[in-house]
Amino acid sequence: MKTVTTAKPGKTVAVLVSGAALVTVLIGAMLLQRGPEPHSAPVLQSTRARLQDGRTLEVQTREVTVAQWQACHKAGFCTLDLAPYRTDAEYPATGLSYPDAMEFLRWVNQSDKAHWRLPTAAEWYEIAREVLPETPDPIFTDPSLSWASAYLTEASRTGRALRPSGSFSRTASGIEDLDGNVWEWTQDCYAGANDQGKTIDIDRCPAFVMGGEHEAVMSYLVRDPARGGCAVGAPPAHLGMRLVSEAS
Repeated sequence: MKTVTTAKPGKTVAVLVSGAALVTVLIGAMLLQRGPEPHSAPVLQSTRARLQDGRTLEVQTREVTVAQWQACHKAGFCTLDLAPYRTDAEYPATGLSYPDAMEFLRWVNQSDKAHWRLPTAAEWYEIAREVLPETPDPIFTDPSLSWASAYLTEASRTGRALRPSGSFSRTASGIEDLDGNVWEWTQDCYAGANDQGKTIDIDRCPAFVMGGEHEAVMSYLVRDPARGGCAVGAPPAHLGMRLVSEAS
């Protein structure tokens, strides 16, 4: 019979064991002592934006970056691993679906004092208004050719090549890249013209409005618009995210 000292959270306990039981106690002690490895969420850089309705929002100055996303992945909160696709830490994290965005939100809100969320589509477009291009005049006036007009005029000015964060315009309040080629998830559900005005369970929403150079709607599971398609509007180049919170 031997006495083995084993650790428990906050205290030490002596246990009498013999034979094979000694191995079990020792392994259990090591697991208790090790515990989960801490991974703190990053402090999100933000600036304040005043809205027309009088509210003030804290808005991320840049989209969530690859470095921030990978920290979430290493912490075990974000399923998607971007390492096989992009190693440039200061690029925007792209290829994100709506559920991906929710995973990042849960991680950030566990350790940050602010309560972060996705912006509404109205908030996003109000914040971005000063840097977005003006809507071009239609090429065709025949209503039956409106799809062709939209297809030709909505071709992105920015191209598809992903650029480092901070490569595009900056608003007067210091928010960057709203006019870039990364479309950003909003919290606005799009259920189709036949369901307008109906109350929809957000957990069952099939598609969400994207904030970008032109408005688009993406199915919630899509990560790559080129493969998944766009529910409404011309397909975005890339899908990413930017968070906001109510200013205190």
